[in-house]
Amino acid sequence: MVPIKNTKASQSSWKRTVGQLTSQLLLSSFCWYLWQGQGVAQLDPLAPLPPEDSTEEIDSVEAPVISEEVVFPETDADLGVERGSELPTLELLERRPTLEDLDPRILAQSSPDLNDSDFDQYRLGPGDGIFVSVQRFPDLAFQATLDQQGNVIMPIEGAVSLKGLTLNQAENRIRAVYNQYVVLSEIRSLYSLNRSLIGQIEGRSYRVSEDVINRYIFPNYQALRADNPRSYQVPDVTLTLTAQRGVEVIMLGEIERPGLYPLAVPRVTAALFAAGGASSTADLREIRIQRRLADNTIIEKTVDLYTPVRDGVPLPEERLENGDVVIISRLDPAQAYDYDVNLVSRSTLAQPEILVRVINYPNGVVGGQRLPNGSTFVDALVGNAARGGNGVGLPLNQANLRSVALIRFDPEQGETVVTKLNAKDAIHGDPTQNPPLRDNDVIVVGRNFINRITFAIDTVTRPFQDVLSFVLFFDRFFDDDLFN
Repeated sequence: MVPIKNTKASQSSWKRTVGQLTSQLLLSSFCWYLWQGQGVAQLDPLAPLPPEDSTEEIDSVEAPVISEEVVFPETDADLGVERGSELPTLELLERRPTLEDLDPRILAQSSPDLNDSDFDQYRLGPGDGIFVSVQRFPDLAFQATLDQQGNVIMPIEGAVSLKGLTLNQAENRIRAVYNQYVVLSEIRSLYSLNRSLIGQIEGRSYRVSEDVINRYIFPNYQALRADNPRSYQVPDVTLTLTAQRGVEVIMLGEIERPGLYPLAVPRVTAALFAAGGASSTADLREIRIQRRLADNTIIEKTVDLYTPVRDGVPLPEERLENGDVVIISRLDPAQAYDYDVNLVSRSTLAQPEILVRVINYPNGVVGGQRLPNGSTFVDALVGNAARGGNGVGLPLNQANLRSVALIRFDPEQGETVVTKLNAKDAIHGDPTQNPPLRDNDVIVVGRNFINRITFAIDTVTRPFQDVLSFVLFFDRFFDDDLFN
């Protein structure tokens, strides 16, 4: 019986201890709550509560007094809006905040502008060749080609990565590396202008000091010295790009042959020539160049080649880099009123040749002609024979030249357009009967045959989905023996 009593005694003692701890915890929580609530209401926790039927008001903390009276609008007239009208008055619009009222930092984040200098600066990559001269320390000069990882071997230091850096950033990185071993004149120039930079550069790794040097040597040391030759001494480190790596770009949009093209000359015009030239639906006012930076940020720039051609000024030689994507935009019909398609087709920026099909069914003349881009209706009728070639030309003494139709697929409307022409008037110099031709145009000679083809286009075949279906229709026109 004794052990049982001891067990019960220990249990009761443990319960009393837990109860005391619980009471202390509740009391501490209550006191903490009252202490936190002192700023909200000054209430005495020990004061008796008022009876339930008491009408005595409890004093509350006085609210701060506002010096100016705030008037809230109660009617539509106070808001400046007439009842039944959805448009606010000019007075109310003038009181509304505009973009100018925004914090400049918020405005900069909401609509960032592309910095053209970031796009135009060349960035080093594998295959680029550089030469670094160090004037007062010739043993530190070296010439190198960036390897597949973008590294170069520097004297004293060893392998250093220059991949993705601009020429000025690469030059500053080399300065930061060499500053660990020798005293460079350009670093001494920075110290003379700002003594606090000594503690930020000296005794630190070149990765840390490089960031400081980049902030103070921009856009490049030569430009700073040109503005202030007394403060900036003759530089020790000078980097020169001796060989540019091979460039491969992707051509997309309204061009003859989209795809991936290696370029010996990394220019927009060279890329356009390599891809076969712009098509008749291209808008050379808007050529977009997209570039991915080392941090996977994509920047874009728009180049206009049409305006220089129209005005007779040199074309912009925009430099391309490896991996750039060049997109030739499609001409918007709403913006075509000031765009001369015929001028572009006669220029070297367009595809050099167009394919025109000529069908003279009664005489059995059916075939395609490769004509220079910018050719006219008469050029297709006469054919290459007029130029001394062996092309397919119409026998002008046999064909019914008064009944000729020009059939063209309009990609904007998604349908064919049939224009009836008088070839004799065109040959005699009537410009209204001699329109310029486009790629994949079809010329049909013979009134009866024109009616049959237009009837087949309207009723027999389904509407053409694109230019390809339009071309295939005429390619297998006689193979199917549709009109025999």
